[in-house]
Amino acid sequence: MDDLIPLRSDDEIQLLLKQYLQSMDVEIVKEMEKEGNWGFWVRFGNYPVLIDHRKGTHFCIVAFQITLKDERAIRHLNEYYEKNDAQFIYELTRAFTSPLTAHSRIIESGKVIGYTVSKYIYPYHGEFNMRTLDIALQSVVSTGTVGAAFLKWMARVLEVQYERGIEPGDTDPTRLFV
Repeated sequence: MDDLIPLRSDDEIQLLLKQYLQSMDVEIVKEMEKEGNWGFWVRFGNYPVLIDHRKGTHFCIVAFQITLKDERAIRHLNEYYEKNDAQFIYELTRAFTSPLTAHSRIIESGKVIGYTVSKYIYPYHGEFNMRTLDIALQSVVSTGTVGAAFLKWMARVLEVQYERGIEPGDTDPTRLFV
């Protein structure tokens, strides 16, 4: 078949990604490889980002993860899911999604404890370049920081509620930030 696209090898991709990251002054914090799966933990600005490849695939996932540590905030977040609060879920989805990224929930013991913002990249294909990698890193970090700000706002609302003993409210349900 003449219409097959030639793909780069795993070794070529790892070397290419390292070169691009170094050219972009992105620090490679840790390299991982196990049973054909490989990846890099990098620091983009002050943010940790994972570039992950699974054996047998021809793509990598660029991922930015936000995890809640405060049990009160985790409980509060999951109350919204239990109530199926459409407005909150919409605002949360809007905060964690962009035209370039997707998000998924991190679930532990049946509770949502955080989110991952991700973007697929295709370095095995010939048209992949440093600009594509830069766009992926910028998009997951910028969307992730907006999502993290939303979660911090939610936790702040929770702190105000506990400090004052009242339920914070807003007369305008379309406003997200007060």
